[in-house]
Amino acid sequence: MPGMSGPDVARALTAVREETRVLYTSGYTDDAVLKRGIVASEASFIQKPFTATGLAGKVRDLLDLPRRQD
Repeated sequence: MPGMSGPDVARALTAVREETRVLYTSGYTDDAVLKRGIVASEASFIQKPFTATGLAGKVRDLLDLPRRQD
């Protein structure tokens, strides 16, 4: 993603469609990503490498989160 970070893309997408759920992925450990402030919640992060089952579980977790109330 030349010129944009993952969080930048997420902000742009959620500005257009705020109900969009975002799942971040990185080769860094989840602890390092959280400490650097890249991702605000462990529920929205999966570390590489991941399995299909692990990915499906994270997607399910995101879909099960309560929707934001305006």
